[in-house]
This record gives sequence, C-alpha cells and structure tokens, in this order.
Amino acid sequence: MNEATPFPPEPGAALAARQRRLRLYLGGQASWFISLGIQFVIFPFLVTQVLHEPAVRVGIAQMSLMAPALLFMLLGGTVADHSDARRILIRVHLFAAVPPLVLATVFLTGHLTYATLIVYALAMGTLGAFAIPARDSALTRVAETNIQQAVTLAMGMQMGSQLVGMLFAALAAITGTPALLFFQAAIMLAGFWAALKLEPLPPRNHAATMGRFAQIVDGLKSAAETPIVATVIALNFAVGLFYVGSFLVVLPLMIRDIYQSTPSEFTLRFALINICFWGGTIVVNLALLRIGHVGHRGRMMMASLSCGLVILAVFHFAMPFWLLCLLVFLWGMGAGTTMTMGRTIVQVAASDSHRARVLAAYQLGFSGGAPVGALIMGLLVGWLGIFDAVLVPATIMIGILALLYFFSPIWSYRAAAD
Repeated sequence: MNEATPFPPEPGAALAARQRRLRLYLGGQASWFISLGIQFVIFPFLVTQVLHEPAVRVGIAQMSLMAPALLFMLLGGTVADHSDARRILIRVHLFAAVPPLVLATVFLTGHLTYATLIVYALAMGTLGAFAIPARDSALTRVAETNIQQAVTLAMGMQMGSQLVGMLFAALAAITGTPALLFFQAAIMLAGFWAALKLEPLPPRNHAATMGRFAQIVDGLKSAAETPIVATVIALNFAVGLFYVGSFLVVLPLMIRDIYQSTPSEFTLRFALINICFWGGTIVVNLALLRIGHVGHRGRMMMASLSCGLVILAVFHFAMPFWLLCLLVFLWGMGAGTTMTMGRTIVQVAASDSHRARVLAAYQLGFSGGAPVGALIMGLLVGWLGIFDAVLVPATIMIGILALLYFFSPIWSYRAAAD
C-alpha cells in the first residue's frame, strides 16, 4: 500500500503522537524552570551575600528580573499569536544560555558588580517575556483535550522543575557559584534540543493588516470583553504586587537579618524556603490531578488567597525557622491552587486567535505586579522594618478580596467540563 495514501491515523497512533508532543513540551518546560529555580536562589544570594546590598537595592535588583514583562509581555503574546511557537521557543532557549555563561565568567574574573547583576536580570526577564506566551498558548494545541488536566500537569512540571533547580542551587557551597551558572546554561540548551524535536506550531491568526500596537490593543480588548478573564487578570496583578513582591524581598532579608545567616547558611536556608514553597505547590497540584474537574475554580482561588494573606500577616511575629518553613509550605499550597485555577480559566475562555495575547495579559498581571511589589516592599522594609512591613500587603488584600466578592463574577463562576 502506498504510504502516502491519506488514510486518517489510527486512534492509537494519534494518541502516541499527542503523548510524544506533550513529553517534548514538558521537557522544554522542565529545562526552563530548572534554570529559573537555580536563578531564584543564586541571584538573591549574589545580591545580599556577595555584594551585601541594602534592602532598597535588593528590591530594585529583584524588580529588574521582572520589569521587562511590563514592556514586552504583551508584545511577546502578539508575536506568539502570529508566529510559529516552536520557533520562538528554540530561539529563547538558545539565547537564554548566554547570560548565565557571561555571569559565571564575570564572577570568575572577580569583576562582579551590582550593574552586572542588573544587566543579567534585564536580559533574562526580556527572554522570559517572549518565552512564556509562546509556551502557554502552545499547551492547548499540544494537549488538544482535557485542558484542566493538561494545565495542572504543566503547572506541576513547572513547580517540580523549579524545586529541582533550587535543590541544585543548594549545592552551591560545594560546587561553587560559577559551576552552577555553567550548569544553568547547559540546562537551557537541553530545552533548545527539546524545542527542536517538537513539530511546528504555526500561528492560527494570520491577520497581517494590523500593526503590532493595534494587535496588542485587540488582545487586551478580547481579555476585557470576558468578565471572568478580566477579573482573573486583575486578581493576578494583586497577587504579583502584594504576595510575590513580599516573597522576593521579605524572605531573603528575614534569612539574612532576622536569622543572622552566614553566606553558606543563607544559600541553604533560602533553598529550603523555596523547596517548602514549591513543594507545597506540587502537593496541591497532585491533589488537583487526583480530584479531576473543578467547577468552582473562582471560589478555590478566593479561598487560597485568603489563606495566603493570613500567613503573610503571621510573618509579623518572630518565630523559629522550622515554623517559617511550615508556613511557607502552606503558602505554596495556596499559590499552586491560585495559579492552576487562574490559568485554566483563561486557557478555556480565550479564543484560538487571541489565546497567546490573552495569556500574555494574564501573565502580565502577575509579572507586572511583582517588580512593582518588590520595589514597594524594599522601601517598606527600609522604612517600617520587616515585621511591620508585611502587615501592609496583608491588609490591602483583605479589601481587594472583599471588592471582588461583591462586585465581580469570580465567586459565582462555574466552569463546564472541558
């Protein structure tokens, strides 16, 4: 029989092809987030322990990692809607191997400066602004069915990979920082290979008459026209502003100043804190995979964010380090629930032609609020001290959740089976 005869593939063959695509997709995602897990520990270590920067400059440095999202995330979503997502992932993984190589070289030559770290942060943040919309929009097409399960699986891979990266980072005291940065670059190149093996993911929006700015506005309009999507994006901005900003600034400073950590102790303790947080997200995602379809996704988001503000407020009190780790683990469980439910809502509600741009707007809420929150928390800690500063975001979040309960559709939202 002629192999070119256009018979439809057997169901088993189609399933095998879909599973292969998903494995390659998840492999590339694992590569990216193992690298980010390493960065999550090593970057604040370099700022606080190697350069000994004050709270405000710690906040600015952390802000620099995420500030490019404010400028480029929506553009990244527009590019992803009108380009081959596989090609974008190939390029960003290849380019993302360069900054850690440069940083390792600078460290080895003894020329590490605050400005060098800011340049590194801006470069990695810019690449992430193009990688995230391409990867997020590709998931629905790679998985094809059972979107909540696919999102939960992808989020579990993201969180588990970050946890693995943080475990590697905890070995910095043994391997040395340069070796870890070289390893980070190698992991990014592994993601480059996985993206090469993916099938092409051509765009489903071929409109060429609109300029880039008009396309961005069109994507924002599409997000705003769906009330539940607009609500989730606004809530995501509040999470980035008040929760992520606190996490990025308060916890490293607590470990350094409250627990009086030496450089080697800082690396270990900060890695443990991150392991607890992302371990909590993994536990809750495994539970969500077990549970299956969740109808009241908005209510789960509201409940987890309410628990988060309580935990943030409890940081006002001095506590032993083991209790801090336990609270961070619980905080991670709430964060995992919020991220998975929010992303599932947006994945399902967005149209094929606008999905990357709508997801970029969703991610911008998170990534856009985080650098501003990091800067604000750096200023608040310098002004009020660590213990009093955490009460500010916790109090504001009470008001935000109350407003969303009364004036948005998030509490009454119920998703049909997808």
